[in-house]
Amino acid sequence: LSGCGFSDNREIRKSKRRKFGSLSKVFTRPGRLSGKRFDELADDQSRHSSDQISVSLDGCAHSLHGLTDEQLQERWRVLDEAKGQCMTRWRSAAVVAWLEVVLNMPQYARACQENIKSGRVLLGMSDSEVEAALGMTNTVHRRKLRLAIDAQRNPQHVRYPKAHDLDHIWVSTVWSRQLGLGQHAENLLTNLADGAVLASLTRKDMEKHLGIMRKFHQASMMYGIDLLRRVQFDKQVLAERRAMCEDADTDPLVWTNQRFIKWAHSIDLTEYADNLRDSGVHGGIVVLEPSFGPEAMATALGIPSSRSMIRRHLADELNNLVGPARAALEVTTPSDKIGKKKLASSLGRSFLHGENDVKRRRSFKDSLGRAFGRRTKHDLEQANSVSNISVATPPAPQPTSMSLDLESTTV
Repeated sequence: LSGCGFSDNREIRKSKRRKFGSLSKVFTRPGRLSGKRFDELADDQSRHSSDQISVSLDGCAHSLHGLTDEQLQERWRVLDEAKGQCMTRWRSAAVVAWLEVVLNMPQYARACQENIKSGRVLLGMSDSEVEAALGMTNTVHRRKLRLAIDAQRNPQHVRYPKAHDLDHIWVSTVWSRQLGLGQHAENLLTNLADGAVLASLTRKDMEKHLGIMRKFHQASMMYGIDLLRRVQFDKQVLAERRAMCEDADTDPLVWTNQRFIKWAHSIDLTEYADNLRDSGVHGGIVVLEPSFGPEAMATALGIPSSRSMIRRHLADELNNLVGPARAALEVTTPSDKIGKKKLASSLGRSFLHGENDVKRRRSFKDSLGRAFGRRTKHDLEQANSVSNISVATPPAPQPTSMSLDLESTTV
């Protein structure tokens, strides 16, 4: 069965499982965790092999859906028999086992057993037929299944085969916290978002299906996905690069949110370092987004504008860190015309306000989109209205566009 990581999963089920009392422990707020702090737990998870994490948490996921160890072994026996066969030759038991164990979607197993009698039938079903047959109303769940089916149908056309090896447990509990977006872990887990789903996401998907409303958080996740693409969704390669720069200020592109907190401590900004936690600041957005500079980092750290000497110190350290990485990747530096103060203002609202406090402004004034150099629809309409009444106003210069189309933001 290509593209599904069967060999890895067989090793996982053979290894010894660590027991967790409840998945709720993973999503407990920092103040409620006993023993290790929440960020230390996430950092420890990222240091351990992802297989161990998948084993322990996957065991919880299976037990929540009523799969015993004996049932799990039986599913793997069926999958072993179907190994090497084309999906069109699978019988109903193989389809159910694949859905339960490989895709981690056991909640649809009973409906699948009743309505889908072979792999050939599954391959020929449309999205609406899948929804009706399995009761799969969640859009992201259907997309995950569709991407997995397509990978089985044409494995040679899969652009990122290793994306299918990144299960939703790793994505939600490890990857999201590495980006400093742990507050979205539960939504990622609920939607069963795996590596293949990540590769297909757009900003609109994040807002509509994952409940990620802040534009900066959307940008942060998009750059995190971009980083995964750069390593071909190979988490082992990513882990090795991160291990090499854990104690050296090199290769900031792969730095996690926790690594930037450690860096802030190392440059004598200890009193501000913890403000980076859950901020969405990680190496991908710091290095790849040209508009993210010292002003944005100072805002993320919560350094007051009146502390000019501290900000200057931060600027020197950040430029020394990020400059060589951007030069190696040929990331352009933004023009001063883009407006760094607006960027800092928007980021400040993103870092300081809670998710429930988000409100959409009518004019999108000082939005993150403007801060990153994009003219909003409102700006264009306003410019047209001015020209219609024959007021002689010189046209505003077009700023440099960025890779993400951040048209507006929520503040």
